[in-house]
Amino acid sequence: MIDPVGQRRLEIFGQLLGLFTPGRLVDLGAGHGLFSIAAARAGWEVVAVDARTERNTPAPGVQWVESDVRDFPLAGFDLVACLGLFYHLTVEDQIDLLRRGRGTPMIIDTHLANGRPSHPLSDQVKLHGYAGRLFTEDPGYTSSWGNSQSFWPTPDSFSHMLEDAGFRVIAAIEPWYMSDRTFFLVLPGSAEQGGSVPLAEGWVRSGSQP
Repeated sequence: MIDPVGQRRLEIFGQLLGLFTPGRLVDLGAGHGLFSIAAARAGWEVVAVDARTERNTPAPGVQWVESDVRDFPLAGFDLVACLGLFYHLTVEDQIDLLRRGRGTPMIIDTHLANGRPSHPLSDQVKLHGYAGRLFTEDPGYTSSWGNSQSFWPTPDSFSHMLEDAGFRVIAAIEPWYMSDRTFFLVLPGSAEQGGSVPLAEGWVRSGSQP
């Protein structure tokens, strides 16, 4: 049974998929495959990538690939789904992932160090020019893969990171479904180009405050 937060995430993901013509989608860190299956049911040809195979859920239209997402090539896809993965990566791997996905639209669902509920400015660090907070990954969980710390950028640094990789944020869900976490629709191009995708109800353009 899906909890309310999980159900809300599925609803948001479905809204975003509806903005695109179905094609080839890669779901990075697919876990149990909940979002991969939803995309396949919506007509997408889905490649679900995860380093763990014990949680794979066989489903029509979903091809499972056992791979570290940091090594998986992102060329040849029409859409990249990065749902609940970005904030488990180091800043170096975040930068690399975005650069490898350059030129392909992305749906990113992530935590950011936005000051809520307990991200004091005194805890911030600056790595590779991006401000944020370091988090210790719990070794009892398998959310991270081979890294003991992860990086949560601030909203401003997240935007700069995307821009530096050749992306722009078109929209973010408002209100954030968690105090420090929401979905972002990210497209290739510069911020000066502005948004060109029609937004579903509940979405705000980049620059709105959470």
